[in-house]
Amino acid sequence: MDSFVQTYKVNHPEEVVLSTKTIYRYIKEGVLAIKPIDLPKMVSIRKRSKKVMKTNKKTLGKSIEERPEYINDRSEFGHWEIDLVLGKKTKGEAVMLTLVERQTRYALGVKLEDKQSQTINRAVTHLISQYPIASITADNGSEFSLLSNLEAVEVYFAHPYSSHERGKNENFNGLLREYVPKGVSLNPLTSEELDNYITAIK
Repeated sequence: MDSFVQTYKVNHPEEVVLSTKTIYRYIKEGVLAIKPIDLPKMVSIRKRSKKVMKTNKKTLGKSIEERPEYINDRSEFGHWEIDLVLGKKTKGEAVMLTLVERQTRYALGVKLEDKQSQTINRAVTHLISQYPIASITADNGSEFSLLSNLEAVEVYFAHPYSSHERGKNENFNGLLREYVPKGVSLNPLTSEELDNYITAIK
């Protein structure tokens, strides 16, 4: 968004151009006919290093490369991306599990007591019983290591360090951070508050 604003100023010096902050405020207030979830997330590109960009990390299950084209092109409803949103990174802290449907960008959020793989599997199993979930695409984190055990859905894992392969979910989580900043404890968060945040983003 910053890049767009600056480019527009250069190309149209005779016009008054709103600041990025003002544009985002107008979107949130409904002045502009666009939803926050429709905006692309600006991702900072870190310098690659041997330490960060490992290529030998084991895939937890089916690779995203095996995902059918009808899921990739979002022509069918029911295919979701999943991730965690953390607050304080200390023991005993709650986390948020978020899922975004690829075709419609419909989002779900659940507060969990911890990020253990067993806790996540229980939550996902419950969501599968409540919503039309045909497939899930997750990152390669250990917290999702048991998802492959689920029999009711197909589970695919993105490549390591490739958050763009779950772009819908990453974008949603970035918007959710406006309400739940990094480092803030999620323990006091209520289900009603989380639902209100999700509704505000949609």
